[in-house]
Amino acid sequence: MKILVIGCGKVGTAIASTLSKEKNDVVCCDIKKENIDKITSSIDCMGVVGNGILPEVLKEAGVETCDYMIACSGDDEKNILACLVTRHLSKCRTIARVRSLEYADQINYIMSELDITMTINPDLAAANEISRIIRYSKSISSDSFFKNRLNLLKIQVDDTSKLAGTKLAEVDNKFKCNVLVCTIERGDDVIIPHGNDIIEVGDKISFVADNINTDIFFQNIGYNYKPIKSYMIIGASRIARYLIKNIRMTNPKATIKIVDYDREVCNRIAEEFDDVAVICGDGQDIDLLNKEGLQDVDSFISLTGIDEENIIFALYAKKVSKAKVISKVNRFNYIDTLKDIDIGSIINPERIAANIINLHVRGAKQSNSSKVETLYRICDDKVEALSFRIREKSKVTNTTLRDLKTKQDIIIAGIYRQGKVIIPKGNDQIQVNDSVLIINKGDAINNIEDILES
Repeated sequence: MKILVIGCGKVGTAIASTLSKEKNDVVCCDIKKENIDKITSSIDCMGVVGNGILPEVLKEAGVETCDYMIACSGDDEKNILACLVTRHLSKCRTIARVRSLEYADQINYIMSELDITMTINPDLAAANEISRIIRYSKSISSDSFFKNRLNLLKIQVDDTSKLAGTKLAEVDNKFKCNVLVCTIERGDDVIIPHGNDIIEVGDKISFVADNINTDIFFQNIGYNYKPIKSYMIIGASRIARYLIKNIRMTNPKATIKIVDYDREVCNRIAEEFDDVAVICGDGQDIDLLNKEGLQDVDSFISLTGIDEENIIFALYAKKVSKAKVISKVNRFNYIDTLKDIDIGSIINPERIAANIINLHVRGAKQSNSSKVETLYRICDDKVEALSFRIREKSKVTNTTLRDLKTKQDIIIAGIYRQGKVIIPKGNDQIQVNDSVLIINKGDAINNIEDILES
């Protein structure tokens, strides 16, 4: 597909990079030449310098022959306007980055009345990601499938874990639950495991289980689940405001404290959330954090605009408390560096937004036999976890899984049928109208039949 990305900041760069890796024909447009020079030297794309709202610039970028135009500058109104001009010039689909809280309740109206295909809000997406991670205090990351009925969780195996030394084929019987370990991260390697593989201390494992078996698994491996009742948030950002709303919907009795140095921002938060304790102060003031009870909180979330601060806050919180620690880190090179350091969970709004858009674009490429419903990139983007809706009979249906000749490094990890989650075994079959979760370390797959050997 040919895709035009307007705005080459952090979000635009992440989106362009992801779509380029998917072998799309990507054109990037930005008003700043230095941004275009930077992005064209780092990823496989074409670059156009100019204002992406102007018809002559859009035409120069080839919008008339594009399949998608994605407007992701830092200005919501300009993004919406770029979509309007694009629709006037071409028939391509349009996606707009819209992150203002003022527009949050008007998104459906904006999309329908202005003929915008999709909107993306990286801040809201990041808040939703944090909400999933918070649900299980021992997980590093958390994704969900099949309308939140199947969990994909990552945990670290330490020397106190009963998992250490366990052969994968013995996990179900040993821990009296129905789970499937689908990846093992060991050092810089990512392993798509088999039954004879053994879990070692230091491994990061990702597993799938339904809600009941997730709780049983955590309990039986010695990772006692502790409900989160108190939160400390550093940085009163847009993400923080969306997150507070999420917490209030799912955990209305929780205690929330938020720390920010900006008096005006603090006043706004206090007016919007009268049941949140707002502390106007410097989050770098360790004495202040200790005074406000950092040692006793159940969850510590650092959302300032400075990566280095968030990392330091996380390290300190891990040192002095037993809190579930989550940090926002924007720079990809930092994320790669930090993967072997225990600072808790890391979220990256730009990567989250890129994955959501990639799911939408991937879906437009598909055949009639199946449709991608959900897509996450896990294990430092080395593995895809994606669910397909099976819409008609194909080479993968009505055949036992043990008889399917699937490609190497692919696991069929879950089946959802008529409201029931199935952790598949060799005798199970994929049927029409099922949703199927695939774990894939190989080339991108757009159709369920792509999992089969040629």
